[in-house]
Parts: sequence; structure tokens; C-alpha cells
Amino acid sequence: MKVIFLDRMERFKSKDKNLYCSAAHNAIEGLILDAFSHVAKEDVNKDIQFEYLHYTNRFKVLLQRDYKEFKKVSHYANELNISSRKLTEMTEYILGKTAKQIIIEKIVDESKKLLQYSDYTISQISYELGFTNEGNYTNFLKKHTGKSPSMIRRYAVAIRS
Repeated sequence: MKVIFLDRMERFKSKDKNLYCSAAHNAIEGLILDAFSHVAKEDVNKDIQFEYLHYTNRFKVLLQRDYKEFKKVSHYANELNISSRKLTEMTEYILGKTAKQIIIEKIVDESKKLLQYSDYTISQISYELGFTNEGNYTNFLKKHTGKSPSMIRRYAVAIRS
């Protein structure tokens, strides 16, 4: 397993520094979440900060799994059996951001990765990320980044050149 992981990281490193950093970040975050799943439940219940951390980490795992299909806080709150308001309270306490902001950041980050590192058309990316059409996707990105998908792609290509 160690060899596979190291080989995978080396492939990312040889392709692009940003891709390598992103892969390393995701790998480390995954290891932390795996370790957290082994903490005894009674220890989780001792401290409100620990409980908030627990739910926030579970939310991030669910978001990684579901962000393409579900973009509403209510979905994740229902999966965690808590209210949307409680989930937002927890993420604000732990991460300093609302649950909605975290969902938006995830979609924007994944958009940028696909625009920079894939050969997909903007239309293909919009459908890959669960948008009903390219126009909705373009409007979403403009609203949250101030740039259209084609501007983000051109900028990424210019930087790599």
C-alpha cells in the first residue's frame, strides 16, 4: 500500500506542482479522517469542540462523496441527522465558514482543477459537476470567482506556458 501511495504521489509531482500539492493535501486530510474514525465515541461526547470537529469532518467526507449531485446544506445535515442550522454552526466554529461556503468552495476548486488539468469541454465539465446546463455552471462560476470558465482555462494555460 505504501509503495502504491508513494508511486501515485510521484506521478502527481512529475506532472504539475499544483496537482501534487492538491493530491498531498487530500491524502493527508484522508489520513486524518481515517484516524478520527478510530476515536472512541465516549471521547467524542466529552467535549463540544470535539463533537463539532467530528461532525465537520464527517460533513467534509460526505461532501467529497456527494458534491457533484448535492449542493444544498440540507442534504448533508440530513445525512448527519442534524439540522442545517446546527451543521452551519459547527462548520463556522471549526472552519470559520458556513456549510454553504464550504460547498461552494469545493465546487469552485473542483471546477478549477477540471478546467486547468482536463481536456473536457466546458459543457462536459458542467455536467460532470452536476449542473443542469452550461449556462447555470457559467453563472455559478462568474458569481463566485468573478471569471467565466473560459477565462479560468485561458489563465491556467497561460501560466503553464
